[in-house]
Amino acid sequence: MTRYDDNINNNSTKPFHTFRKSRVKRTVDQGKVATILKCNTSDTKVAEIFALAQPDAIWLCMEHGSLDYGQAENQINAAKIYDVDSLLRVNRGGYSNYIRGFELDCTGLIIPQIKNFADAKEIEEFTKFPPIGKRGLDGGNNDGKYTKLDMNEYLKQSNEERLVIYQVETPEVLNDIEAIAEMEGVDALFFGPGDYSLSLGVPGQMDHPEVVSARKLVADLARKNNKIAAIPGGPAVAKTYIDMGYNLLNIGADVVALADYAENLVNEFGKINS
Repeated sequence: MTRYDDNINNNSTKPFHTFRKSRVKRTVDQGKVATILKCNTSDTKVAEIFALAQPDAIWLCMEHGSLDYGQAENQINAAKIYDVDSLLRVNRGGYSNYIRGFELDCTGLIIPQIKNFADAKEIEEFTKFPPIGKRGLDGGNNDGKYTKLDMNEYLKQSNEERLVIYQVETPEVLNDIEAIAEMEGVDALFFGPGDYSLSLGVPGQMDHPEVVSARKLVADLARKNNKIAAIPGGPAVAKTYIDMGYNLLNIGADVVALADYAENLVNEFGKINS
């Protein structure tokens, strides 16, 4: 098991005054497929249990559910102990809704419901430092080691090692998807088949021809432009998606695990107690 301190530069006189590198990027750069486990709950222990399992990242969500910034910070810190990335899906709003996650030291932001090129461009401006975007500088938070990181290194590494992941969830965004995929500030395209099928009027039909076509297009454009291609995909479909070009897969979620575990236990006991 890799721990955060295993990745510290041992030649440094202050070894913890360094910027943590993205594990997802490390895995993908080696030509491998990176994995995610999703935390729908806001409990720190669940995040740590998932991190112990050693996926490349845990997915935290502020778009749906009750997760607040304090809870997110605890989950992010729990993941870092085990050198696991944290990908925070934001609740869309103004500028601060985007940068706060990074300043808590999450490794990536997942941006839901990208509408078009203009929308994507605004996100790029919010989330990347110049010269790519227009993000404002603080450096006094978790990600900047509370002012103990060299400023130039902090700016450079933030742009390179902190991922901005754009979710493709509607047919409308496909009108601009080529231009979005070419943007320097886009680190990954994340195809959302659930919302995409819903917006088509065929909810849950993951094998609908238009869903399949969009899924392939997103993977093709991501790989063509040297971006990460992300998608939800458990063991039953993982090989299909990997063969299609996806290299970041969400393979499970805490609520699914808990719900299935509880139901199976009750059902098994019911057989004994009938």
